[in-house]
Amino acid sequence: MRILQAVYSAYVGLLFLIGVCAVIPFYLPAFLLSEHPRLTIMYRANRVSMRIWSLLTGIRVTVEGQAAWQPAPVIVGNHCNMLDMPVCAIACARAVKVLAKAEFARIPLLGFLFRSFAVLVTRDSAESRQRSVAALRRALADNWPVFIFPEGTRNRGETPLQSFRDGPFRFAIAAQAPIQPFVQLNMRGVMSLNGLMLKPGKVVFRWLPPIPTAGLTESDVPALRDKVYRLIEAELRRCDPAFGGQMP
Repeated sequence: MRILQAVYSAYVGLLFLIGVCAVIPFYLPAFLLSEHPRLTIMYRANRVSMRIWSLLTGIRVTVEGQAAWQPAPVIVGNHCNMLDMPVCAIACARAVKVLAKAEFARIPLLGFLFRSFAVLVTRDSAESRQRSVAALRRALADNWPVFIFPEGTRNRGETPLQSFRDGPFRFAIAAQAPIQPFVQLNMRGVMSLNGLMLKPGKVVFRWLPPIPTAGLTESDVPALRDKVYRLIEAELRRCDPAFGGQMP
């Protein structure tokens, strides 16, 4: 059984790489366009490619919630595992600006994709963090939603969530921009914790109700952070089998 799972996991990974290669022919001519049509084409290509990946692998991705087509400007949710990339690509029906670690730019092939549509940050560099915040502010001003994982890195622990960083919530308040929470469910049921072993199954990406920030100030950052944390954590405990919940 273990051998079959390893073969299946390799198959899923290979199909993902093929999917990444398949979108590059759409990316190259898109670079001749201005930013809005360029990123729109890139995201549509990503979404179609990952939907085909989902169909061929048996990892079924269901997207729920009213924000499926028009999320609020600052998008935050739980950071699970390597499946975040295909699942979030399927869930985002419109182009967004993703805040990602600069290390991703050094990954062969994937680095090209991240350099094309993400805002890259070196987390231990104050100068890089300042540049990334400025880039995200410009993105909001240009009507792009921004996508941030407030945990900062994948959750490899036994609890539903790691601690949230203040940055995304300080950023949302400074911009007076609503926050769009989401939760990814059953990610550990499909991909093993702290491993690369996979199995077919259902994953749910659920958009939760937007949270306004109008009128909030810097002093409200901890309360806003904790409110979003509790909302996502409650959904994981209620609906994710890894944390005692019941899948819908």
